[in-house]
Amino acid sequence: MSNPVTFINVIDVEPSKQQEVIDVLNEGTEKVMSHRPGFISATLLASADKSRVINIARWESADDVRATQKEPAAAEYAKRTAAIAKAGPGLYSVVGEHSA
Repeated sequence: MSNPVTFINVIDVEPSKQQEVIDVLNEGTEKVMSHRPGFISATLLASADKSRVINIARWESADDVRATQKEPAAAEYAKRTAAIAKAGPGLYSVVGEHSA
């Protein structure tokens, strides 16, 4: 049985390029990521000062993330993002959740 993981990518960007990064990430998610095995969901967050975008994607397993990262179409979106911003990706596991 797989262990769901969260892929979080904190992307530092020049404020004038924030929307461009958002557009690339939305396009990549709609055209590639959402059709990959193991994809659960994605959320994009934009900082109010326009200096960051955070991509939070839930996957069924770390293996699904790694396989997607090797996929040429997915790699192309990563390259497009890297050309205009500095990405800091990582895989995370939920270790606690709290709600009201």
